[in-house]
Amino acid sequence: MNLLRMAAFSSMRAPGVGCCTAIALLCALGTAQAAAVDYQLKLVATVDATQDWLKNDPKNPGKQWSKGSTTQRYEITTRLRTDGAKQVRNLLDPDVEARMEAKTIHLARQAKKAIEASGGRLILPKTPADEAALAKRFQNEVLACKGDAECNATLNLEYAAIYAAMAYPEAMEPDEDEGRYLYLLPYKGCPGKSRVQLTMNIAGERYNKTVDRLVAFEEKRSADSIDASDGRSLCSHFTIVLDPEDAKRPLWIENVHMPTPVGVTEFIESQHTSRATEPQPMPTAVLEWITETLRHAPASGKASATLPLPLSLNGNSTWLGLWTGTAKVTLEWSFTPVPQPVAPKPGTR
Repeated sequence: MNLLRMAAFSSMRAPGVGCCTAIALLCALGTAQAAAVDYQLKLVATVDATQDWLKNDPKNPGKQWSKGSTTQRYEITTRLRTDGAKQVRNLLDPDVEARMEAKTIHLARQAKKAIEASGGRLILPKTPADEAALAKRFQNEVLACKGDAECNATLNLEYAAIYAAMAYPEAMEPDEDEGRYLYLLPYKGCPGKSRVQLTMNIAGERYNKTVDRLVAFEEKRSADSIDASDGRSLCSHFTIVLDPEDAKRPLWIENVHMPTPVGVTEFIESQHTSRATEPQPMPTAVLEWITETLRHAPASGKASATLPLPLSLNGNSTWLGLWTGTAKVTLEWSFTPVPQPVAPKPGTR
């Protein structure tokens, strides 16, 4: 039941499956028909960091050291969609068991909705042979995706939902209580844009085994990347829940995604220079702070912090030693409904 575990913890990010707008009495879930609404998510984060590295190696001569700094700016804008139906459970509940239950139920209901909306009906395996056939079909369809990230994400979600329905048949029953939460999910064709600007400089001395002595080195990184992508749409990385009854902090976000820019790394050591085009890192502590700040937050706001940096700025964990430094971080965010176009009055253009 590995797919069931994925169903419980998946962020439901597969476009085309994450939100089904044809909700008119499908699955007899008892939710009132409501209009779909798009919300726009905008995040702007800046990083200004400095860091020192020190390594005393008794096996090699001298003190190895470096000083580094980086400035980074991330701006992303994308949209998610709610079908307008209020749900009883918080899909991102801080309690793990409650969140697991909410996600399993939601995925099971999604599976039935999507299948019945396309004219079919949800038929679950009844025997071990049926389950084996289902697993085989899943494997074949994964191979047919040929490594495409979006195809794999959609397929994983579809089968996770089916396995959720198998393990939680009572999820097909309507809720007796009135709903409270709005689920904001990715959808096919969602717009998104991003820009990441980054510079990084690290310089110092380190031991070179070839010449058996300390040598000066310098590392320079830079990027100015527009719409950096990992092959998936930007919205597919987000799941958001809105709680209209929480006036101060209605926003719940899971696993904030910041695009990784591709830029140039230049490394100079012993009068030798190498250049590479490669992904450029955001400090791990910064991404963790952004995720925690937005886990349960106001619908819009600003925040700042000064964070310790115990790991290397360049993301290279093979350099042993002591890393010390701080990152000054700012974050500004908003999550607002997209205005609906106003229908023209009769007789006007």
